[in-house]
Amino acid sequence: MNMDSNPVNPDQNDQGINNEPKASSVEGSAENQAVENQEIPVAPVVAEGVADEEAAHLETIVEHHDEIEAEPVEDFGSMSKEDLAARMEAFSKENDVNVVKNRVQAARDAFQAIYNMERDAAFAKFLEAGGVKEEFDYNDPLETRFFEAYKYFQKRRSEFILGQEKIRTENLRLKNEILQSMKNILQKEEDMSKAFNEFHDLQAKWRSIGPVPPQNVNDLWMTYKLYSDRFYEFIRLNRELQDLEMKKNLEMKMHLCEKAEELLLEPSLNKALQDIQALQHKWREIGAVPREKRTEIWVRFKAAVDKIFENKRSYLDSQRSVFEENLKNKTALIEKAEVIIKEAFDKHQQWQDGLKRLLELQADWRKIGPTGKETNDSIWQKFKSTCDQFFKNKDEYYKKKKQEYAANLQAKTELCIQAESLKESNDWKNTANELIRLQQEWKKVGPAGDKNEKVWQRFKAACDDFFNRKTAHFADQDQAQAGNLELKNALIVEVEQFALPADPNEAIELLKAFQRKFTEIGLVPIKQKEDIQNRFRAAIQAHFDTLKAKPEYRQSARQRTDRPDRPERGDRPERTYIRPAGGDHAGGSDEQRKLQNKMNMLAGEVQVWENNLGFFANSKNASALKQEYESKIQQARDEINKLKAKLQELKTAS
Repeated sequence: MNMDSNPVNPDQNDQGINNEPKASSVEGSAENQAVENQEIPVAPVVAEGVADEEAAHLETIVEHHDEIEAEPVEDFGSMSKEDLAARMEAFSKENDVNVVKNRVQAARDAFQAIYNMERDAAFAKFLEAGGVKEEFDYNDPLETRFFEAYKYFQKRRSEFILGQEKIRTENLRLKNEILQSMKNILQKEEDMSKAFNEFHDLQAKWRSIGPVPPQNVNDLWMTYKLYSDRFYEFIRLNRELQDLEMKKNLEMKMHLCEKAEELLLEPSLNKALQDIQALQHKWREIGAVPREKRTEIWVRFKAAVDKIFENKRSYLDSQRSVFEENLKNKTALIEKAEVIIKEAFDKHQQWQDGLKRLLELQADWRKIGPTGKETNDSIWQKFKSTCDQFFKNKDEYYKKKKQEYAANLQAKTELCIQAESLKESNDWKNTANELIRLQQEWKKVGPAGDKNEKVWQRFKAACDDFFNRKTAHFADQDQAQAGNLELKNALIVEVEQFALPADPNEAIELLKAFQRKFTEIGLVPIKQKEDIQNRFRAAIQAHFDTLKAKPEYRQSARQRTDRPDRPERGDRPERTYIRPAGGDHAGGSDEQRKLQNKMNMLAGEVQVWENNLGFFANSKNASALKQEYESKIQQARDEINKLKAKLQELKTAS
């Protein structure tokens, strides 16, 4: 008889990525160890008259049954935590806790795997938000619900095991009492008919008693068989009684055959295997049957048993192909995970993308069933170690980033202190340049993590305080310049409408007074500066052209040349006096004066442009505008240098 030697032992669902919660301490306890040792080995002992084949078959069945574990009748790997919690609550209420023990463990492993995945994701998110590893706390209401049901099941199972142990101990005592009673009958010399009835009652009582502790089974059975054999030797003469006993044994074995055949219709392979063991125990405790029925009844019982183990073998064969496919798929996921950890991530978004891809692989892993007991643990450990390496690398990256953020925060804080020390300054030009330099330094410093916005607002507030005050200051200046523009326009109209007096000297003094008044009014907006100056010069020059045409002006000009009280050239107000064209030194002096006026105009423009640079610090286009104005300033300075050189040449020539 070819009996399968491999037990039904479906792989348990994979464990979680990281450490299990405290509830997992139930696993590995003495309570669980007792549960695992509950199966009772049965000695291959056969009652008198049982054929050798039958004895061998019983022995084989017993050995196989010792290997049998619960079959996976449910796909826990595809269930949600809610579904798993509901199933665990249902399991905890099962009448026969031993039947569902493996399914309970499979459900627990599946729940633990999902819980660990979700907890790891929450932990990663917590660290990314700036959390401290030691402060992480994760609570899941479904975990409490699930493990409360699991602990209740374990409690019931422990109670069941303890109860079974007590029952077996009591059964051992009762069977030892029966053996003693049998021994007493064998030692008495009395009516064999009476003795047979007593012995028969003891055998019936023996069969009614349940299992005993495993370590006592063989010795107890051997003693029972010895006493039975001796007794049947004593009553061999009473053949009718023996025949009657055998007929009763035949009826009981026929009943066992019917029970075994009914198990062929049992949908649960695990239950069928468990029940067939009980039938095997009962079969071997029943005595001999009539010789002519012995083979027939044995073949019938054996056929039912063989069919059940054939179903087991088919199941294992089908599982083997499934395991191979699962192993292939899980190996592919490990290869994908290894590709992820080999990628060089140096940015936050890259790590986030990598984490997303890894979590997707973990989700796919949970959807794949077990790979068999030979590879299930090793393939899981390989995948877990790969995932752990990713999270280790990720933790190291963010630890380094945290250090960089701290250094950048320190550098930015120092820039804030410098900016705050300058915000009350009224040295508009130099302070603006210094703050612009600090802003440039700020751009060179990297981010400061979750405190970046706060420190930026501090720095920005200091800069804004200064530039807002500067803007307000120059806004006042702009208003004043606009007023000056109105005054100069009015003055130009006055000059244009001015009627020259007859006396040339008086006329010149009045024109010079107009020039001084024009200069004293102050600056005007830069855009109108050149136009207003040209208009004023044109109005003044028109009056001088009128004076030049009068003979008395030429005579007066010669007299002014010979006046002893005429101021030296160096004492003349160059910016307020405009010599009329055609006068003394008309060539060189007028040219020099034009050059000097142009230099003064350019110098004024440079000053205005330099002041305006400070306004560009808060502008979106500050950089482009700053470059434009710096270019204008440089060009004006170059032009001033050229004019200075030309003016020096004219002074040297005169």
